[in-house]
Amino acid sequence: MPKRPVGVLSFGILILVLAVSIAAFAANILVNIFEIFSLTLILFGLWVTILAGIRAANPEQYGRGTFNTVSGGILLTTLGVIWSLYVREMLVEYLLPALLLIIGILVAVTGIRAWRK
Repeated sequence: MPKRPVGVLSFGILILVLAVSIAAFAANILVNIFEIFSLTLILFGLWVTILAGIRAANPEQYGRGTFNTVSGGILLTTLGVIWSLYVREMLVEYLLPALLLIIGILVAVTGIRAWRK
């Protein structure tokens, strides 16, 4: 049994993120209704990355590792950014820099992980 079950907390954060995304669409900050989902992925990916930092302080014996959680958060954030660029029809101009940025972040996180051991 996990020391700190974060499932309910993460579900609450997901509901808050959805509320913020819908409010951003209602305030005409988002151009298209499909950007609600991309903003949700971006913000929830950031939450998963923050959750990895929380789990790093108190690692569980049989739980998912911090690196796995950080990678999942970065992947969710990347998917959200790519989706947002696609909806705004700017994918072609920024696809290569976005991919290089994500690969660089993952390599840096992997380097930090190897450096700590």
